[in-house]
Amino acid sequence: MFKKIVPPLSLSKRNILSLALLPLLLGGTATGAEPVIKVGVSPTTSSSALYIALEQGYFKEQGLNVKLVTFPSSGAPMTIPLSQNQLSVGGGNLSAGLWNAIQQNLGLKLVADKGSVSKEHDYIGLLVRKDHVDSGRYKSLQDLKGFTLGLTALNGVSQEIVTELFLKKGGLTPNDIRLVKMSYAEMNVALRTKNLDATVNLEPYLTQAVLDGFAVRVAGSYDVYPDQQSAAIIYSPGFAQDRTGAAEKFMVAYLKGARDYEDAFTKGKNTARIISLLQKHLQISPEAVWEKLIPAGINPDGRLNLASLERDLAWYKDKGYLTDMPDLQKAVDHRFVEKALETLGPYK
Repeated sequence: MFKKIVPPLSLSKRNILSLALLPLLLGGTATGAEPVIKVGVSPTTSSSALYIALEQGYFKEQGLNVKLVTFPSSGAPMTIPLSQNQLSVGGGNLSAGLWNAIQQNLGLKLVADKGSVSKEHDYIGLLVRKDHVDSGRYKSLQDLKGFTLGLTALNGVSQEIVTELFLKKGGLTPNDIRLVKMSYAEMNVALRTKNLDATVNLEPYLTQAVLDGFAVRVAGSYDVYPDQQSAAIIYSPGFAQDRTGAAEKFMVAYLKGARDYEDAFTKGKNTARIISLLQKHLQISPEAVWEKLIPAGINPDGRLNLASLERDLAWYKDKGYLTDMPDLQKAVDHRFVEKALETLGPYK
């Protein structure tokens, strides 16, 4: 298993603090006929479809009152408020904690793609400090040995799988490195201040680190795990079961946002406008990051990669993060996507 370092504020204190603040963070129910739909988001480009749907008015177009709630570290802390219906929707990376909640029949449903890796959307990568590359300390993946490497979660998360695959390709094992848990932004700070040797991070933080000159992207996730399903849109039990009409409308708006994102970053359609909308939610500098970043894979038709999910579940089970394998056919619910596609048609 990985050797882990706990950062100055312990995990237990972080959890206690997060839970204590949840009522304030999530807020109450709006007055009026339509309740607020609270949506958990992480500040990454794979959340772009949600940001665009909000800013383009697609949720309002569907008669929905949506409030985005930011979880800065990763999607993992969304699991509890989702299972308790404090959030209606979550958009985050897939973790063992989420799968354990699904295994406990808490009613959570994976309903759409929110982040997947392809050759054109290789938005997750391995960063190594530039001084290590310049000095020759790092030349290839085998030189990761002895490094301290940052991840957003250490208790079973999709990027942990990618990290192990990078190590394996270099002839190493998880015991050859040390891991620390940090938020996406904290990892870049730690690389800049030379408190980390490497990270597995995602856009826009990858391109930001490269352009700022303190790190080098030495490998992409696609090199070791093509087509990984890294993140998903998750519906709470109350939203999926009791507010089906709203859940169907939400998916229409979400897929419209995903299509705008795909159009902008792969077809060059209305790119400047879409970037201006995303800048309201993603504080990225320098400006050149927007021109250089690799777009996240967000399936404009919404469907999740089931084969990747099965592979990752087997990894979690093998590592002891799961005691039993969840029923994937019950966990994934594509009926909201299929219903939305009746309205929108397939992406072209």
